[in-house]
Amino acid sequence: MAKEKLTHYEVLGVKPEVSQKEIKEAYRALVKSNHPDVEYQDQRRRDEATRQMTRLNEAYETLKDRRRRAEYDTIIGVHKQRSNPKVKLDENDTVESRERFLKRIFHPARSTMVKVLGKYKNELKKLSEDIYDDILVADFDGYLDSVENALRKAADAYSSERAPSSLEPAVHMMRHAIAQAVDGLEETRQFCQNYNYDHLMMAENLFRISVDLSRNALQLTR
Repeated sequence: MAKEKLTHYEVLGVKPEVSQKEIKEAYRALVKSNHPDVEYQDQRRRDEATRQMTRLNEAYETLKDRRRRAEYDTIIGVHKQRSNPKVKLDENDTVESRERFLKRIFHPARSTMVKVLGKYKNELKKLSEDIYDDILVADFDGYLDSVENALRKAADAYSSERAPSSLEPAVHMMRHAIAQAVDGLEETRQFCQNYNYDHLMMAENLFRISVDLSRNALQLTR
């Protein structure tokens, strides 16, 4: 039976929700340990290292580029919501623990993130009145700082306490949503540096994916 082909994420040993920075770090670490120039005692190991480097380079070339990564994610169905996800329940996964986690962590963190991203188009519209106006630029920079702060708080919240097992798929999806928003924020900051509108188009797409994922995550809690 043919062995199932690994996804690019599996080749790099990372999860689909990781940031661009984490992808780069994983790739560099694997290159150091798998490079064919490393001294191996036999030809078989050198050949395997060469094949592994080919797989690593193919994965990284796709995932390092946000546009190609978004297209790849669509192809492999990263953003699709799983219906009735199977999770292993534990003795601490009770109605009370679920409600407590949702009330204290899940809903506040999600709401904060979605609310700040919801202001994106309006803030961008203000900036578009004159992208060279110092006051408008400063106001937009302040908004981006608020986005960064909200995303950091949301990420910290989901890491502060282990979720009941039945809510783990929802938390996993929210982490993915946060990673997409972080990349969208980076694209927006790139636009502010060079005014290349391709960055804005990519940012809007990433923010849309992030909001869609957060909406799917909410559905998983019901």
